[in-house]
Amino acid sequence: MKKSNKYWTGVGNISTVCLSEVKRDREDLEDSVPNFYMKEQDIPEYLEGCGLTTCTAGDMPEDVDVLRDNKEQTKEKKLSSASIAGPDTKKTVTVKHPESNKPKPTTKKGKPIQADLDVSKEFTRCKEECLERLDLSKSNITHLPSTVRDLTHLVEFYLYGNKLVTLPPEIGCLGNLETLALSENSLTSLPNTLENLKSLRVLDLRHNKLSEIPDVVYKLTNLTTLFLRFNRVRYVSDNIRNLTNLTMLSLRENKIRELPAGIGKLVNLITFDVSHNHLEHLPEEIGNCVQLSTLDLQHNELLDIPDTIGRLVLLTRLGLRYNRLTSIPKSLANCKLMDEFSVEGNQVSQLPDGLLASLSDLTTITLSRNAFTAYPSGGPAQFTNVYSINLEHNKIDKIPYGIFSRAKNLAKLNMKENQLTALPLDIGTWVNMVELNLGTNQLTKIPDDIQCLQNLEVLILSNNLLKRIPASIANLRKLRVLDLEENKIESLPNEIGFLRDLQKLILQSNQVTSLPRAIGHLTNLTYLSVGENNLNYLPEEIGTLENLDSLYVNDNANLHNLPFELALCTNLSIMSIENCPLSQIPPEIVAGGPSLVIQFLKMQGPYRSM
Repeated sequence: MKKSNKYWTGVGNISTVCLSEVKRDREDLEDSVPNFYMKEQDIPEYLEGCGLTTCTAGDMPEDVDVLRDNKEQTKEKKLSSASIAGPDTKKTVTVKHPESNKPKPTTKKGKPIQADLDVSKEFTRCKEECLERLDLSKSNITHLPSTVRDLTHLVEFYLYGNKLVTLPPEIGCLGNLETLALSENSLTSLPNTLENLKSLRVLDLRHNKLSEIPDVVYKLTNLTTLFLRFNRVRYVSDNIRNLTNLTMLSLRENKIRELPAGIGKLVNLITFDVSHNHLEHLPEEIGNCVQLSTLDLQHNELLDIPDTIGRLVLLTRLGLRYNRLTSIPKSLANCKLMDEFSVEGNQVSQLPDGLLASLSDLTTITLSRNAFTAYPSGGPAQFTNVYSINLEHNKIDKIPYGIFSRAKNLAKLNMKENQLTALPLDIGTWVNMVELNLGTNQLTKIPDDIQCLQNLEVLILSNNLLKRIPASIANLRKLRVLDLEENKIESLPNEIGFLRDLQKLILQSNQVTSLPRAIGHLTNLTYLSVGENNLNYLPEEIGTLENLDSLYVNDNANLHNLPFELALCTNLSIMSIENCPLSQIPPEIVAGGPSLVIQFLKMQGPYRSM
């Protein structure tokens, strides 16, 4: 089916326009289940121990749809506006010397920049006032003067967001230092004198250029918090075993391929983040870290998880998303404190018998993007306290009858992109469901009992084989979103008008020839998409949709006119009429685009004075 892909304004052979300067993207309604993704800023030790703000650079977006298929991308077309710098824009001028291909700054060599001069002054002030805390973050500092040795009273020293490449050996004189924050610099090494900092508890080396963990770090045996996120570390020495006081260790976003057995000596470790690396296996000794509460292993290349994981009985968060796992160890059933279980983006086809039922505190289960052909074994007991289930993008062909009979808290179910041909007969018992995603399956009908889901707010039925929608859908009075895109629907029931809370109605790519007049009762509707259908006309009642913001009627080959009442939709900011003949409107008006069309409807119709 032909898809429109242009947005224009102005004159010419144009048929789509943004009617006002707005920023609106079609919401990704399908992704209703939250994804677990640990961030260092979420960890109390990070905030309280480091004293750093949460707005430092480098916090990459975590809810990245790494496997999103093109079809899921937004189908809206928008105007893009360019921002042109004015005359006050600052410029950096460099001069290219004949002997070099690289531009060089025009400053004289040897002259210290102002930031370095300010550092010396700050050091003097710090010494004179016997300060215990010094924050020189984001000060454009390129090096620290040797007078840093005089700051013996310092307990906390913050230098993040500068341009440091090295540290002077004199920094080893700060014997009282407990917190040293060096993130967002360009450090490639650390001086050996750092081992003299016997009081150091927190060392933040995030976002530097370390290709390995400096040996001196392994000698800082009193460290409780070590951040090494976003460096270039490929190897972790077995000397990590020396840091037995660590409670928080972040090695996230490096290039690590394996962890040493010595990691098992970190018996006080509470939070361990080694996500976004290249791990294929974990050492069995990980099971000795019995204090672990959070273990983040997602976005690696893990092929298996050792059975010793079952010793981590205090575990509340386990990140396994986007690895290469084909199975989950039975011993994980011992980790009964977990409230979320996610193996999204692996190659798992089944779970150990009774695993989910053993994890009785689970509220969120995410098994999306795996190789499941059926629901996990374990029966209704495995979903007793569950609030959200995501089984998107598997090969499941049915939802077992009664599987949710004990799931009294189940509010979100995502079964998108499976092979469902029918819904279970007891669907009417899912009375607490709020969001139901059944998109991209092979459903041919929706049972009348759908009316029993009276708490439903979001219903996704796109990309199925539906020919009709039951009139009983009118009982879903809380429905805000109804997505019926890409089915075989020829008409909507008049009862659709009872869905007074409906805000988004998506009928794109069906076989609809007309919309019911009752659509005029949907006064809360902001988004209406009926493009790529067989519409002959739009009902004049569309003029009562006072909150309508976006209207898509593109690619309706039989649509020759638009009602004058469309001019009453005063909040309309995006309208697509592309590839519609509109032969009853003067061609020069149509050529001018939707903005001119709306003006024409207003001036030629009975509403010109409004």
